[in-house]
Amino acid sequence: MITTGSKYFYGVTALATIAMVLYMVLVNPNDIGAVALGSLASAAALLGGLTSFTRDSTAHTAKEAVAAAEQPAPAAVWPLIVAIGIVMLVFGIATNPIVFVLGIVALVAGGVEWLVQDYASRASSDSTFNSQLRGRLLHPLEFPVAAAVIVGIIAISFSRIMLNISKSAGAVVFIIVSSLILVVGFLVVLKPNMRGRAVGALCSVGAVALIGAGIVTGISGERAELVEAAEEDHYSHMACGAEADKYFDKHPNNAVSLKSATLATITVRDGKAVATLSGLDTPVETVTIPRSNNVQVLFRNMDTEEHRLVAELGEKTVADTGVKEKVEQCTQLTSEDQVNVLTLNIPKSSEAAGPYKFIVPGLEGQEIEVYVP
Repeated sequence: MITTGSKYFYGVTALATIAMVLYMVLVNPNDIGAVALGSLASAAALLGGLTSFTRDSTAHTAKEAVAAAEQPAPAAVWPLIVAIGIVMLVFGIATNPIVFVLGIVALVAGGVEWLVQDYASRASSDSTFNSQLRGRLLHPLEFPVAAAVIVGIIAISFSRIMLNISKSAGAVVFIIVSSLILVVGFLVVLKPNMRGRAVGALCSVGAVALIGAGIVTGISGERAELVEAAEEDHYSHMACGAEADKYFDKHPNNAVSLKSATLATITVRDGKAVATLSGLDTPVETVTIPRSNNVQVLFRNMDTEEHRLVAELGEKTVADTGVKEKVEQCTQLTSEDQVNVLTLNIPKSSEAAGPYKFIVPGLEGQEIEVYVP
């Protein structure tokens, strides 16, 4: 029997299924959002089946039925949330996938809340019992989601503040905030009278202040050095020339763990680069590297000058421009009597995309051939 309550869950099942299909077609069929919507449809179908089986726990006598029907349904904001979700859904299809996803979230969340509240409000004539029934159904979902949203907002606000202020000021802010949290914790433990509304009000004021500061600093943007680094791509840029780079060569490691398994060792001594295979002392002119495997090559500098090892791995075309650029990987500058390691994973053979070679910038005629079968 399809009861009144089960119709709501079957409606959620239909909406979630439609949203899942739209998400798979318009956004990404392999994304976790499609899995989440499919899971929601399955859960709603299960709840609908259980509600049909239990027949909505309907009253068994005419007197009980009349008393239950006398309880009016409470006002709810969820129809407005569902309407907003539908608008965002349609608007997101034409504009941005993020808006589309947020519309799905608002539609599903508002629909579930609306359906469960309507079902709980008609469960009996006792409003207290109805409220408890709604809590049993939705609180296990609402509380974790609300906590995750609050923690996320606080984390984002705090990150905006830390990205806006200087590094030295950031350390001071960390110390002050952690000290305040510690002091409040001690006061709550030592003075039980502070618990309850006082603590809640204090936490609310702190959260509002943090979120407000996060909004202000987020609008003003990141500090100048981070903006400069993002524009010039300091952190992913690999400088493979003979000169020291301000960012790539900052704080060079110049040390290799004893556990590092290296395929070969390239040593620079008296202006000459010599390659040897691991376990062998005989110099080789060609280093064979297996294709599509992670391998490590040890670089040892025995010269007084700093050097780096560079692997030249052919060329690649930049997007659809037709412009070709060199494919290079390199170590940081390595000081005298220091070592560094170069990790490689070469997807194409040297015959197809080569030639490949190791060079040491600044040393002429010291090329070592790299063969990738």
